Amino acid sequence: MIEKKLLKDFPIFSDTPQQDLTEIAQLGEVLTFDSEQPIFLDGDIALNLYGVVDGEVELGIMVKDKILKTDIQYEEAIQTRIETIENVIVVESIDPGEIFGWSAFINPRLYTSTAKCSQPARIVSLPADELKSIFRKKPQVGFVFMERLSEVISQRLRNRTAKLVESWRQAFDVNRI
Repeated sequence: MIEKKLLKDFPIFSDTPQQDLTEIAQLGEVLTFDSEQPIFLDGDIALNLYGVVDGEVELGIMVKDKILKTDIQYEEAIQTRIETIENVIVVESIDPGEIFGWSAFINPRLYTSTAKCSQPARIVSLPADELKSIFRKKPQVGFVFMERLSEVISQRLRNRTAKLVESWRQAFDVNRI
């Protein structure tokens, strides 16, 4: 259980009636993470919605590159192999008062990025299934929540698309995709 005042600091809950906020706060817990500690990985089953109380969380996507490696021992002894190198590209930084982990509300309920703390952080964790249960009983509360959640998703999609298009323009000098 967490204090309902903690939830009130998150815009997604700012207009939630006090009695409903109390019920939602009973579901939550505050988790503590060290710098560089992952919260979830891209592709993990999405069970919880998270919010940053303090600290910062970076959302990143895994990019796999295949490169050709060669070992030359003598002119006639060349060995080649393909290696896969994985890199995480940070696509968003989540600050205090912001939420992440919205995939817990959307099928197929798999996280679409990796969440890792870039500095020590306290994070609110709310179980999505139990939140949905409250929203089924109180559709007006659920509607406002889902409306705000869709705004968060839309903004993140716009940010990610803008970064992707800018990267393509720089890398390939193109004006059309």
